[in-house]
Amino acid sequence: MTSSSPALEALILITRVNAETTSALDKALSRVGLWLNDLSLLGLLRDAGAEGLSRADLATALSQSQSQTLRRVKPMEKLDWIARTEAGNFRLSSHGRALELEASGLAANRSEAWLDGALDADEISQLTVLLRKIG
Repeated sequence: MTSSSPALEALILITRVNAETTSALDKALSRVGLWLNDLSLLGLLRDAGAEGLSRADLATALSQSQSQTLRRVKPMEKLDWIARTEAGNFRLSSHGRALELEASGLAANRSEAWLDGALDADEISQLTVLLRKIG
């Protein structure tokens, strides 16, 4: 597709690639009962460590409302993937840490397979820098 607007063409391509990669990663993660957006949430809690994140901070990080975030977290709490700190923050449980580690490995392997041959290591680094600038 060519457009008279390079910006529009870039965003259309980003949208298409996002759909393709999300589908590929969701398929890989289905082996452990997760979707990519679940892994994203678990990864945020992994990075937060033992202190966890408040509902407001987690919602901000996920670009969602607090009620949407709570609806996503509740099933994970029931599955013992997420626990609460004494302060009421959300943190990964030991089961959640193990699941996040396994799922991250699956997603990383699928990501590398998806990009294999399309981009070299330097191009992947450049792409990451550019996407961080706009996202």
